[in-house]
Amino acid sequence: MEPLSSWGKKVTDYFSHQKKSLRKFQKQHHLDKQLVYVLNKSKFPTLRQLRYLPKVLNKKERQQISVLSLVIFVALIVVLVNGYFLATVSVPKSGGEYIEGLIGSPRFVNPILAQTDVDKDLTRLIFSGLLKYDKNRQLVPDLAESYEISEDQLTYTFYLKKDIFWHDGEKFDANDVVFTIASIQDPEFNSPLYRSFIGITAEKIDDNTIRFILKEPFAPFISLLTFGILPEHLWYAISPANATLTELNRAPIGTGAWKFDKFSKDRVGVIKSYTLIKNNSYYSPKPYLDKIIFKLFGDFNSAVDALKSKDVQGIAYLPKELAIDLEKYKNLNYHNLDQPQYTALFFNQNNNELLKADYIRQVIALAVDKKTIVKDIFNSEGRIANAPSLPGIIINPDIKKYDYDPQAAVALLEKNGWQMTSTTTEDGITTQMRQKKDWYLQLKLTTVDQPVNIKTAEFIKASLEQVGFSVNFDIIDKSKILQEIIKTRNYESLLFSENLGTDPDPFPFWHSSQNEYPGLNLAIFTDKNVDKLLEDARKSNNWEERKNKYLEFQRIIAEELPAISLFNATYTYPQDKIIKGFNLYSIAVPADRFSNLFEWFVKTKRVWK
Repeated sequence: MEPLSSWGKKVTDYFSHQKKSLRKFQKQHHLDKQLVYVLNKSKFPTLRQLRYLPKVLNKKERQQISVLSLVIFVALIVVLVNGYFLATVSVPKSGGEYIEGLIGSPRFVNPILAQTDVDKDLTRLIFSGLLKYDKNRQLVPDLAESYEISEDQLTYTFYLKKDIFWHDGEKFDANDVVFTIASIQDPEFNSPLYRSFIGITAEKIDDNTIRFILKEPFAPFISLLTFGILPEHLWYAISPANATLTELNRAPIGTGAWKFDKFSKDRVGVIKSYTLIKNNSYYSPKPYLDKIIFKLFGDFNSAVDALKSKDVQGIAYLPKELAIDLEKYKNLNYHNLDQPQYTALFFNQNNNELLKADYIRQVIALAVDKKTIVKDIFNSEGRIANAPSLPGIIINPDIKKYDYDPQAAVALLEKNGWQMTSTTTEDGITTQMRQKKDWYLQLKLTTVDQPVNIKTAEFIKASLEQVGFSVNFDIIDKSKILQEIIKTRNYESLLFSENLGTDPDPFPFWHSSQNEYPGLNLAIFTDKNVDKLLEDARKSNNWEERKNKYLEFQRIIAEELPAISLFNATYTYPQDKIIKGFNLYSIAVPADRFSNLFEWFVKTKRVWK
């Protein structure tokens, strides 16, 4: 056995050797570091060096590095994306199309022949007028650069914009305006605008200037000049007698922001779709959309079904009674637009002697709850009306009002000797109504055969029966209401709506000269003070003067009560939410919904702030 001292010496020598080796390694390591530093003075490894990293890391370390790298990468993407969205803003981008459903079919896509809503919608987009209404319902120049009105309000001079071209490339000038006015005034053309331009002279001063001369002041004249102008070079050779036969009425040429592209028909020749494309030579701001396609339906139910299935992105109008069908469709916006329209119960005192008594008309006014009509029948989409008024424009707050008060109505009847009595019809049905001597409290209520009108009429009937009236219905098909009822004034009371149009002039509806057809004074109301107010108002271009006369007119109507104003209904225009940029609150006619069409868009892009 080896001595213990010998083992101790070996151990000592071993540790001495290890120390020498460690010092040698440290010295070599220091030299290696110096060598590396000489080759690369950076304290960070190069990409070339990093590629050897996985070889010196174990599996767990490699996994940790991978997770950390992924977290850093995702965080970097989030920072960059958020930074991009913070530094940029979304704006409309040109392109895309809009598909809308219309009820009916084009017949005269011609601004001086158009009568249906479909024709008026299309002419609004294809043609331009001297003036137009902007999205705020203000008259602004269109084809005109500017205009002047003489002090005597008899001469209107218009200065036209230069370098405007028709869709076929021909230049627009004053000759086109003079020709269009002459065509309107030609009886053979049979234009619905004919009556509005009787006695007005249009003369060309030069290629860019035209003058209108009136026989007497007429403030609403300026609002008439929004109709589209026809191209003389295409229409000059067409005989007025044949104007309704030309293909230009279906494939028109205008100066508007939209050009006719094509239409398609079904097997029997009925137009089922009508396509417009953007006019890239348009003289005003060009629309973002490239194309508008109108799909044509025979009724509102079919149009609503197409909206549900996304076959169209909007429909021209949503009847109140069909609104419930779309309640569950959350992809739609509903634009409820004010319009210069009021619905009233008009009295024809010539056909019912009872209506000549002021208190009878007052009883009817007290018995009808307007709030309930607006709330329940129109789903609160409307306003109560107390006079022929225009929401937001002319409303006299101080006129006499008849709030719902059936007890007051009953008291007024009993005060004047009307007592409840029972009567039995030939069919053996016993009813109660009020009687005074040999008179029975009876009234015939006439309205148009439309769901909302019928619901309103039924509500009025029930309300009047509660106070002792016997009410009979006379429901008239909308195709016959004009000829059989309005033209002949064949009604005792008429539930009907009147639209004042672009200018708030009630003359056509309330002046005594309009008592007979084609006038629209449905109450057959005659009052010398009202006549003078309406005559004077349309002679002044001072809006404040006109407004004050209209407020006084409303006061007289509310006192005399020749009709009971019920409500101002809104115009409901549904659109898919994919359509952006709609920005209107009121319209005068349905085609006005396109007043800011150039701002509508479906595509967007981001730009730096």
